[in-house]
Amino acid sequence: MKAQSVNGERSRNRVKSWLVLNLLLLSLVAALSITYPVEELSRRLGDIYFRLRRPPPTSSSVAIVLIDDLSLSRYGRWPWPRSLLARLVRATAAQRPGAIGLDILLSEAEDSRDDDDLGKALQEAGNVVLAAKLSGSSQRLWVDPLPLFLANSAGVGHVQAVEDADGICRSVPVQELNAEGPHWALALEVSRVAKHVAVGQDSRGLWLGNDRVWVDGSMPRAGASGWESYSPEFLTINFREQYLPGQRVPPFIVISAAELLDGKQVPALWGKAVLIGFGATELSDRLPTPVSGQMPMPGVEVHANLVDGLLTGEGMRHVSAFPQILFLVGFSLVSTWLVLRWPGWDGVLLQTTLLIISYGAGYWLFAHAHRLIAFGPVLCVGLLAVPLAQLENLVVVNRGLTRGLRQLRQTLQAGQAPMELASLRPAEISSETTGDLQWRVELINQLQSELGSLYAFRQHLLESMQEGLAVFAADGKTLFRNPFWKAFCSKQGWNAELDLVEFGRLLGHPTWANVQERLSGEGLPPESEVYLGGGFWQIRCTRLSSNSEGSQWMVVVTDLTSRLERDQARAEALRFVTHELRTPLVSIQGFAEFLLLYPKATGSSDAAATIFRESQRLVSLINTYLDVLRFDAGARSLRREPILISEMIAQLQRVMSPIAEAAEIRIQVQVDSELPSLEGDASMLSGVILNLLNNAVKYSPAGSEVNLWVTGTEAKVIFEVRNPGTPIPPEELAHLFEPFYRSRAAGESTPGWGLGLTFVKRIVEEHRGIIEASSDESGICVRVILPTTVLSNALQADSLMSRQKPGPADIVGGSQ
Repeated sequence: MKAQSVNGERSRNRVKSWLVLNLLLLSLVAALSITYPVEELSRRLGDIYFRLRRPPPTSSSVAIVLIDDLSLSRYGRWPWPRSLLARLVRATAAQRPGAIGLDILLSEAEDSRDDDDLGKALQEAGNVVLAAKLSGSSQRLWVDPLPLFLANSAGVGHVQAVEDADGICRSVPVQELNAEGPHWALALEVSRVAKHVAVGQDSRGLWLGNDRVWVDGSMPRAGASGWESYSPEFLTINFREQYLPGQRVPPFIVISAAELLDGKQVPALWGKAVLIGFGATELSDRLPTPVSGQMPMPGVEVHANLVDGLLTGEGMRHVSAFPQILFLVGFSLVSTWLVLRWPGWDGVLLQTTLLIISYGAGYWLFAHAHRLIAFGPVLCVGLLAVPLAQLENLVVVNRGLTRGLRQLRQTLQAGQAPMELASLRPAEISSETTGDLQWRVELINQLQSELGSLYAFRQHLLESMQEGLAVFAADGKTLFRNPFWKAFCSKQGWNAELDLVEFGRLLGHPTWANVQERLSGEGLPPESEVYLGGGFWQIRCTRLSSNSEGSQWMVVVTDLTSRLERDQARAEALRFVTHELRTPLVSIQGFAEFLLLYPKATGSSDAAATIFRESQRLVSLINTYLDVLRFDAGARSLRREPILISEMIAQLQRVMSPIAEAAEIRIQVQVDSELPSLEGDASMLSGVILNLLNNAVKYSPAGSEVNLWVTGTEAKVIFEVRNPGTPIPPEELAHLFEPFYRSRAAGESTPGWGLGLTFVKRIVEEHRGIIEASSDESGICVRVILPTTVLSNALQADSLMSRQKPGPADIVGGSQ
C-alpha cells in the first residue's frame, strides 16, 4: 500500500509539472505570436504550401487578355488611342465571355470621338466591369472612370491590393470607401456579373448570390444616423502558379491583345470571366506574390487568381482563432509529454517528427479544404518545448539533489554513515551559505572521491581474487568477469565472453540443464561440483538484487583440485602409516607369542632381539613423524649453539660407514679446511645430513660411490650430497619434499615412509636455510645452504608466528 501511495504521488507530481510546463509554454508563445518575427514566420510557412502544391489544370473559368510586349511593339507604346481599346473590347466581347474585367484606369478624358467609341463598345458588350483606384493625390481621393464609361459599364470595382509587412501581396480588401459608397473589389464585381447574381453582406457574412464568400479579418459593423462603419475584411487569394510564356500547363488561358486585334483564331472564351490588363515588361503594374519568381506577378493575373477562387468556390481563407488555439494547445500537450517522457536526443527526434507531421497536416488542410493555418506559433511551441522541458527537469533534479544532499549531510554529521563511507565527514556549513552551490559542490566532490576510492578498492579486490567470478544479466549476457574467470575459461578451451546459457551447456551438469527456463523460473542451483579438464571445480551461484529488467546472477568458480588431491593423499598416507605400523607390530606380536609358548627354546634369544629391533623401528617411525608434527605446530624450537662442522661430519661418517659397507657403497667425504662458524641445533642438523646420506646409500646401486662436499664462504655453508641413480623427472622433483611423497621408481623397489625429506626441509627452513634438488643422467644431487649465523630467538619466534602452518591433518595429507 505504501508503494502504491508513493507511486500515485509521483504520478500526480508528474502530471502537475506537465500542466505547469504547458501553461508556461503557451503563455510564452502567446506573447511571441503578436510580434513581427512570428507573424512573418507564419506567412512564410504558408507561402511554402503554394510552392509545394502540384500545378492544377488550366482554369476553365477565367482567361486573361494581356497588353504585352508584342502588342506594344505592333500597335505602339502605351497609352493607346481609346478607339484601339474599343476595338479590343469589341474583339473580346465577340467571344461571348461571361464577364469582362477591364483592369485599366479610364479617369481622364481624351479625344471625344474615341471616348464615344469606347463608351459605345462598353454598352454593346454589356458585361464590362471597370477599375477604380485610390488616388495618391491630395486633390481627390479616388481615381474613378469617366461618367461616360461608368454609365455604359456593368459595374466598377477597386483594384487595391494589400502588401503585407514583407512586401508580398496575399490578399485584397473586400471593399474600399468612396464618397458615393464603398467599392467592392474588382474580382467580386467580375464574379457577380459572370454569375448574374448580386453581392450582399449581412451579419452572417459576405454573399455572392446564394454562395458564401469567406473573408478574413471580419469585425462587427457599427452605425448610427448619418454614419456607418465598415470592417477591414480581406479576400485571401488562392494563387495558382505564375504564368510564364511557353508553359506546358498554364494556370489560365492567356491571349495577347495583338492576336485579338489582328483577328487571329484564339481559344474559346465563351462563358468565361476575361480580365484585360497589362503584362508588358515596361509597364510597372506588377506585385510580388507567394508564387512569384524573379519577376513579380502582373496585377491583372493577381485579380484573375481571386476571380477563379470566387467562381469555383475554392477561395482561400485562414483557419479561425478558436480551432487554431485548440490545435496549438493539443500540440503543446503532446509535444511536452514527448520531451518529458523521452528526454535527450530521442525526445528531440520525436519532437521533430511531430512537427513534420503537423506541418503535413496543415498542408493537407491547405490542399483539400483551402484553409491556411498560422504555423508560426506551432513551430515556436515545438522549438521551445525541448529547452523548457530540460529546464523543468533541471529544476526538479536540483530540488531532488538539494533535498538528498541535505539528508546525506545530516546523516553523515550524525555519524550514521555506512561503514564504507565512515571516513567521510562534511564540513559544517553556516546558515548564510545554505542556499549557495558551494556546500553542494564540496559534498559531491567528497562523495566522488570517497566512492572512487571505494570502487577502486572493490575493483582491485575482484580482480585479485583467486576464484573465477562473473556477473550475468537477466538475459544471460556477461556484465563482468575477473582475470581468474578468463583463465578458467581459457583452461577449458572456452570463450571467456560466453553467456550464461552456453556456460550451463558446457558444464554438462544435470542441475545446469535448461538454464534458459531456470532463469525465468526456479533459478540456478546455488552450489555444484563438477569435473572439468582433469580438474575438480565448485560452481556457486548467487542471485543479485532484482531490477525492472529482472535478476542478475553472480557465478563463482573455485578450483578444488588441490583439495581433492590432498584428501587422496591423506587417505594414501593413512594406509601407508597403518601398513608401516602394522609390520613391526605383527613381528613383535608373533615373536612375543613364540616366547610365551616356548620360553626355553633355542631361538628365544633371536626372538627377543627381533622384538627389540622391531620396537626400535616402530619408535623411530613414530618419533620422526612426531618431530615433523612438532615443527609444523611450533612446539619444537631450535637450540642455538656453536657447531663444529668437521667433528659433526666425522661423527656422521662413523655412523654411516657400517650401513654403506653393508650396501657395498663407498662414501667419499670432502670438507674445506677453512669453514666459517655455524650456529644452530647440532642434533637436528646432524639428522639432516644423516638423512640425506642414508637416502643416497639406499637409492644407489651396489658398488657405486656417494659424495659429500662441505664448502663455505663468509656468509654461508653448503652441504652437497650426490649419488648415482635413476634420474628423477622434473615434475616429480617439485613434490620431492612433500609429506609421504615418493617417486614412482623408489616406491616400487625401495621401502620408505616419505617423511625423511619433509623432516629435512623443515629443519633447514627453521635454520633460515635453503634446500634444493637436481637430477640428470649422472645421478641425483641435494644441496643444503645454511647462513653462518642463526637469527635471535625473538626474531626466530616472530618468523615462526608469521608463517601460516598447516595442522597435523594437513601434514599427513601433504600438498601437491
